[in-house]
Amino acid sequence: MKQSIVRANVANHVIDQRGGSRLQSILFGIGDCLFLVFVGAVTTVAMHLLHKLEWNFALTCFVGMLLAMAVQMLLALAVAPLLGSIESMVPSMVLAMLSPMSVCAAHLVGCELSWLACAALGAAFGLGMFLFIQTHGFFYRRSLCRTFQDSRVV
Repeated sequence: MKQSIVRANVANHVIDQRGGSRLQSILFGIGDCLFLVFVGAVTTVAMHLLHKLEWNFALTCFVGMLLAMAVQMLLALAVAPLLGSIESMVPSMVLAMLSPMSVCAAHLVGCELSWLACAALGAAFGLGMFLFIQTHGFFYRRSLCRTFQDSRVV
């Protein structure tokens, strides 16, 4: 009788731990998504504001990328205690390079975007980056499970 109670408690503990880690994973995913959306929107709007100064195009792009990288780095350092340093820094760095360049590309073809359109475009880039990371992680974990399905490593 005592053994069955211990087994039930151990089973409940494992279920509680799984549920807790699943909830924690979901919360971190929401945090990552919001962070990437925010970084995309802020860096794109920063580039848009520099284009409004009507400097030389090459100078605007250079200074805009410096500003976008500085903003991204400050935001990533601010959330590093919550989301982790590498996990927040690397994807947001790629995002902060690609998203503001969409404003430059629109400027090259003669399309002037509003700051709200730039924010929406940056948010879309952020959401796209988050979905890409999640999809890549899913397929990578599935590949690892297939590769190491016979091993008993826990």
